[in-house]
Amino acid sequence: MTLTCQSFFVEAFFLLTNLLLLVLVSSTINPIMPPTTAASIVRSVAVIGGTHGNEYTGVFCVKALQRKLTKGVDQDYPFRISALIGNPVAFKENKRFVDEDLNRQFSAATMAAAAAAIGSSLSVEQKRAKELDQLLGPKFGIENQPPATDFIVDLHTTTSNMFTSLIIGHGDPLTAQAAAYVMHKCQEKNFKVCIMMHTHESAKSRPNLSSIAPHSFTLEVGPVPQGVLRHDKVEEMQEALFSALEFLRRNQHEPEILLNELKQLYPSEKIPCYRSAPAKRENEMSNKIVWPCDPDNENFPQWIVHKDVQDQDFKEIKQGDPLFVNLDGEVILYDGSHGSPILLMFINEGGYYYARSGTGISVAQRDEFDLRTGNLIPKETPKL
Repeated sequence: MTLTCQSFFVEAFFLLTNLLLLVLVSSTINPIMPPTTAASIVRSVAVIGGTHGNEYTGVFCVKALQRKLTKGVDQDYPFRISALIGNPVAFKENKRFVDEDLNRQFSAATMAAAAAAIGSSLSVEQKRAKELDQLLGPKFGIENQPPATDFIVDLHTTTSNMFTSLIIGHGDPLTAQAAAYVMHKCQEKNFKVCIMMHTHESAKSRPNLSSIAPHSFTLEVGPVPQGVLRHDKVEEMQEALFSALEFLRRNQHEPEILLNELKQLYPSEKIPCYRSAPAKRENEMSNKIVWPCDPDNENFPQWIVHKDVQDQDFKEIKQGDPLFVNLDGEVILYDGSHGSPILLMFINEGGYYYARSGTGISVAQRDEFDLRTGNLIPKETPKL
């Protein structure tokens, strides 16, 4: 081999080596990110209404779905669908609950206490919680043994002016993308809708019924009086419910196409949401402005919500604004103790008149979550 040929091969070798290094460095700095689809396989979905017995809209939707299921509507879906009433005893009595709030019975501590209790000493809701956990779960089961239900859609109403609120957990791509999909579908029908994200660190710490399943979705529609059915609100709930089922069906048949649609709808991949502000008092799930209660009845407020605040969910108030009115007709101003300005939600929610559900008005905060991961996007700290 001549010197010229040797030089040629040496130069070619170094050229290819440098090119390979350039590709490796480039892929490290700007990696090609494959689409993150919500690839969880859903085998079974449970739709629950009447977790609170006097929230009739969810019960109506469950009964309507049960009729559809008897006609074979579930054959259109690649998963099994069941529909049931969460608290049938409270539903028959037209009460939120009989002894205590069923939607507070599913944290690890509460379920452990119920498991250790003697059967006769269990409340109606503790017994029902055990039944639901056996039927749909178990939430805290044997390792590597999945619960019987993969996805729960829990149907609720509120007396507050919350419109349609889609409540999901943190860090679950499946429910995050489902919520974004449902929000768009409801907005197409001109329904006002928002997404709310739980503040609990994990599903295990959540006390809600829907947390039995690894994936869950709570629909909260309002305003609706307790124990009352309204056609428009039933329509809103059914639109959200069947949009959620449609998402789950499409996600198993065409996940890439579905994700690309969502990315076109939300180009930034940042989805706006609300969250409850962190609790300030022990044993509270979230931050609330609490009113004083009547000494003869812990479920009766001594203050009423001021008319300027009523129906103003997700809007700001600031220190010095009217907030409550007392029995003497005096206006109680917001004292700024939770910050100023702040957002309020679940304003004058009838369920929050009950001490066992947690009295008061919820304090909210605006956030965003990542479409691909379902994780909250950290807020940038202002530079000084």
